[in-house]
Amino acid sequence: MSAPHMPMTNDEGLLECPFCGGNEVYLIVDLVLVSVECEGCCASSGEWGSSETAIRHWNTRNGHLYTADDFNQAAEERDYGL
Repeated sequence: MSAPHMPMTNDEGLLECPFCGGNEVYLIVDLVLVSVECEGCCASSGEWGSSETAIRHWNTRNGHLYTADDFNQAAEERDYGL
């Protein structure tokens, strides 16, 4: 049985695109509204009032908000076979 796919984040802490799998994902600030957008397929988080909210909406997959703790736990499980 293989392990479930663990999405990866870029340097800005943004997950890969859930639609095309692209890693060219950027935080876009337009005056007072902020969004996360995929350069590959133009998917967007929608416009939000803060960077934190836009990132939270982009990084939420299937009702789960992925955080650094998730990635640390996955790395630990890989390293120690947990």
